[in-house]
Amino acid sequence: MTQNNSYLAVRRTETWITPRKRTPKGSPKATATRGCVMTHRLRHLLLILLLLFPACKPATIPQNDFISILTDIYLSRSYFSAEAIYNARWQDTIPYNHHIVERHGYKWAQFDSTVSWYCSRPRRYQEIYETVMANLNELEKLISEELDPPSELWSGLSAYHLPIDGDSVPANVLLKGVGSYVLSARIRVYPQDESPMPRIALMLWRADTTAHGVSDTLWMRPLMRDGLMYEYRMEKTLLPGNEFTHLRGNWLQGARSESDTASVPRAEIRDISVYHIPKKF
Repeated sequence: MTQNNSYLAVRRTETWITPRKRTPKGSPKATATRGCVMTHRLRHLLLILLLLFPACKPATIPQNDFISILTDIYLSRSYFSAEAIYNARWQDTIPYNHHIVERHGYKWAQFDSTVSWYCSRPRRYQEIYETVMANLNELEKLISEELDPPSELWSGLSAYHLPIDGDSVPANVLLKGVGSYVLSARIRVYPQDESPMPRIALMLWRADTTAHGVSDTLWMRPLMRDGLMYEYRMEKTLLPGNEFTHLRGNWLQGARSESDTASVPRAEIRDISVYHIPKKF
């Protein structure tokens, strides 16, 4: 019995110290094992490189094309905003510009990636912004050379006080043909005003064979009678073929009849402007 126990103990000891068999170098199994280890290490190395070098450009739009797209977008919006170009999500507010990007041969996702890439690099974006502004200034210069400069057509007083300066503020302005006309004024009608219906009443007018000519209502706006100063503004574009030659009517009309001598208008009007902006059609 003692002998058997010794034999078992020896067998156990031999089992514990038996060395692991190594795969001979150069065998197919060894080559495959080393290949798996190298592939695993290579994956880790690539991951580290991606983390260490995030500045590599994604699939972005080339710089010159990106500048052309931004220039067209700003032209379509008809105003230039330095704040917009620095806002990483500014394009979300103008979905109607998708066709501009596509017209240049790119997808909106590429444009979005390009904007995000440049927004994370302020100096590069500043260069882009300055180039876009230079393009817009050059276009503006070319347009201004082809068209007459904008002009102020109102030649009356800059301020009127009713009833000191009369019962109304009449207008008779000679127009300059096609283009946009911007009309504006600041008006205050006091609570003590006694005119039946204070309002702006302006019209387009042209002569014909009759004594009164032909007119078309341009701006009919009731006025608040609360003593506060309000700014009023409207814009009208005259297209080719338009035959109207004058702006007529009243900036401040109280609809007072000739027989009504008791009611007294009490109001003031300031900063009257009739601004003409030439346009090519």
